[in-house]
Amino acid sequence: MLIYFFPLDSQIYETKYLPRLNSCNFYFESSQQKVVFLPGRLTLRPYPQQLSSPSQSSCVKMNTVLSRANSLFAFSLSVMAALTFGCFITTAFKDRRVPVDIRVSRVMLKNVDDFTGPRERSDLGFITFDLSADLQPIFDWNVKQLFLYLSAEYATKSNTLNQVVLWDKIVLRGENTKLSLRDMKSKYFFFDDGNGLRANKNITLTLSWNVVPNAGILPLVAGSGHVSLPFPDTYETTKSY
Repeated sequence: MLIYFFPLDSQIYETKYLPRLNSCNFYFESSQQKVVFLPGRLTLRPYPQQLSSPSQSSCVKMNTVLSRANSLFAFSLSVMAALTFGCFITTAFKDRRVPVDIRVSRVMLKNVDDFTGPRERSDLGFITFDLSADLQPIFDWNVKQLFLYLSAEYATKSNTLNQVVLWDKIVLRGENTKLSLRDMKSKYFFFDDGNGLRANKNITLTLSWNVVPNAGILPLVAGSGHVSLPFPDTYETTKSY
């Protein structure tokens, strides 16, 4: 390497041959100047007052503990985000429907006082049902739990679509995923906002579930099985069910 030196009172000196080096500081006690090598130039700057000797200067400044911790934390977050996305994308297009068997053993209808609406009396239905399903194929590494619910759908003169949730259950990972329920009663009241249940011949019961994943969306899935049943034309007068 050939470098031409000039008087120290100049600010910037051109060099004929200067390699492509990173910025590096060299100090000379005699000149009290700081020499900075840049591509194509040799720059002289005043010697720092806080440095008493050239041994206190360094060409490379080490990172602090806080800077290293910040870099490690940012890298860890990036890895976790990539793993989370991979967990979601590998199960995003999986079919989570399973066969469901619903059987209704008893149906009863009453006309009771309705204290929640403007009508004086409304229809109240009672259903006893059996439910069978194997939910094991739904569970994988991205499923935390399932929220099952049994709903009734029917049409009346005042509403083209009525939906009422009659029963629900939460199935956690590791629990028994094979449902075999017998003589189950409605967990919630089957109220109609009028007299739409009486003599209604097309009330459909469907078991659906929300899949609660570790990462991703919460899909709503309907089981591939339902049952339709008619309601009686007369009201029950007994108090027990």
